[in-house]
Amino acid sequence: MIEDYFKPVKMKLTTLTGYVENFIASYSDKSKETQGTYQRTLREFVSFFGADKQFHFRVKDVERYKNHLITSKKMKDISVAAYMTSLRLLCQYLVESGVIEKNPAKSVQGGRRPIAHARTFLTIDDIELLLNSIDKDTPTGLRDRALILTMLGCACAELELTHAEVGDLKKVDNRWVLYVQGKGKSIKDEPVSVPKATYDALEKYIHSRGKNILEDSPLFLSYSNRAQGKPMSIRGIRETISVHLQNSKVKRGRDLKLTPFSLRHTAGILLAEQGATPEEIMKRMRIEWRPTAMLYFRQRGKLKSQNSALTADLISVE
Repeated sequence: MIEDYFKPVKMKLTTLTGYVENFIASYSDKSKETQGTYQRTLREFVSFFGADKQFHFRVKDVERYKNHLITSKKMKDISVAAYMTSLRLLCQYLVESGVIEKNPAKSVQGGRRPIAHARTFLTIDDIELLLNSIDKDTPTGLRDRALILTMLGCACAELELTHAEVGDLKKVDNRWVLYVQGKGKSIKDEPVSVPKATYDALEKYIHSRGKNILEDSPLFLSYSNRAQGKPMSIRGIRETISVHLQNSKVKRGRDLKLTPFSLRHTAGILLAEQGATPEEIMKRMRIEWRPTAMLYFRQRGKLKSQNSALTADLISVE
């Protein structure tokens, strides 16, 4: 096999720095966190570029940088993967800008991705035990039930829920959807289908708050003394769910493995067990990388959700 040829491109450090700045500026529509990630990871590449003095945008140069991350910086696989992703995006930007002909970073695999999630999942019995442990006759109980079912049914992350407002829940073509601000986004442009159990819980919770609620009111209110009436914070959401996992006896000694994120993790497995394709899981869960969706497929059958009447209400949006 003839090795693919990459024309060497020599570049001054000051020139590269300018391209990096322009690349990051091109992501101005993304969140500050996303821009900050690119700044941090590419800072290491710029440092390596200046010290190496032989990086000419060839595959062997990218491999040398990856080896630097592993051996000199002692980075773990997941960190190497993040740094290599940033370099890959930068090189693609340079290709589109006409600076280099081809993207050499595409030919170099990033750090090994995990083959399974670090956190565990809730079984169908766990879900029923958790939901049944919540008081349905108090504002806090109604909120917490709706919160948990939104994480399960809509696979929402805590960050998405802190931004959610009452007006984000809309009916579109006879289906209820929740518009969320996805990871790395600055606007709410991701419509997420809302299953029956989730919608019923949200409707009861919102109705309990009285009439004429403004559309820009937080979907999930904080009832703490310091943040009364404000949106629940990420910390508040995590603490609330952790308390329910503990009080319902669902944790059963799984303190480190069973966390609030486990609800979203469980949603992915439920979707896989109900026959969703990887592409459908990616869309439903706002996942951009297909191998991440495939992690859920490797755990199909563990929940045995096909045998439960609860599953359809939790996941189905028909």
